[in-house]
Amino acid sequence: MKDSLYFPHDYFARFDPKLVEVMMAHGMAGIGVFWCIIEMMYEQGGTLPTSSFKSIAFALHVDCNMVASVVNDFGLFIQDGENFTSPSVNNRINRRVAIAEKCRENAQKRWAKSKSNANASETDANAEQPECICNAMINNKSKGKNKDLSSKDDSGSGKRSTFTPPTIEEVKQYLDEKQITNVDAERFVLFYESKGWMIGKNKMKSWKAAVATWAKSEKERPAARRTSSSESTKSANDPWT
Repeated sequence: MKDSLYFPHDYFARFDPKLVEVMMAHGMAGIGVFWCIIEMMYEQGGTLPTSSFKSIAFALHVDCNMVASVVNDFGLFIQDGENFTSPSVNNRINRRVAIAEKCRENAQKRWAKSKSNANASETDANAEQPECICNAMINNKSKGKNKDLSSKDDSGSGKRSTFTPPTIEEVKQYLDEKQITNVDAERFVLFYESKGWMIGKNKMKSWKAAVATWAKSEKERPAARRTSSSESTKSANDPWT
């Protein structure tokens, strides 16, 4: 199973004294915020920036002060001034990485042994059929060329493009250029920032394409539902301003 779909969860965690204090202070909403932060932390490799409180609150539709309280007030996370993390999350991630590395090493040993046996068999066969050597060399060379070509991007430069998250101003500028009026740039950036710029299970490749999809969805949504959603978003944002 992919890492992004699973992480260990102790089923007695609700009796942890620190989580009991969270429940006493914020009710079950606080417990929900804690586990959502843990999920986000696994998605981001074990750490989150302290500057993300606002975007986390936006994604969870809760008050930003609750997010800050869950992170800061109960000893559940460790902070270094710029990021915060969970010792438990890091320990589990490290164990998972160690197991994956061990599996990789074992797979490489099996592959090397299999290749060695295959090479020995190929040497015997080639001694009897010299023509096969030429055919194999031609095929391997052709595969190598195809592999090199397949690694290049559409421009033929041989470099793969990397995704860079946009700023709110960049999104606003793009909306103005394309005359898109039904997308809020700040809401768009905060939403995908809280998701780690993921679309489903995949990393976002083009934020401009995501803007176009967002605009299309807003256009197709019934007017009454758009009005209700707009009012709800405004209410959720009120405590942050």
